[in-house]
Amino acid sequence: MAVDSAVRAPEVEIDGVLLERARKEGKAIVLYPTLKFSCLIAKRFKAELRESVEDYDVKKSIGGVPVFIKFRAVGSRFCGGDRGFEEVDFPVLEPERFMPRWIRVYSDLSGEFGYK
Repeated sequence: MAVDSAVRAPEVEIDGVLLERARKEGKAIVLYPTLKFSCLIAKRFKAELRESVEDYDVKKSIGGVPVFIKFRAVGSRFCGGDRGFEEVDFPVLEPERFMPRWIRVYSDLSGEFGYK
């Protein structure tokens, strides 16, 4: 598993069906683990297949498929109620401190990540 990054790379497990789909389509798998800081801290995860990727924190190769990870931290101006949950980017000066230790991706592009 090749790694091209200055940020610590998490352990990544991707379902074989998704890896095969990415290989057949000639696309990379892009992972977006996100921490949302508001009244509580929430984790969100998104994954997608892309032909090209320009902005990422970590690049890996798994089973011959390029995998890019873009970590994002967001905050909320308000804690819900009538004002809603307007998101604002949360600047991360040391992304390696927030990068998950592991990421698991399922065949339907859903997934999860964690820190232990």
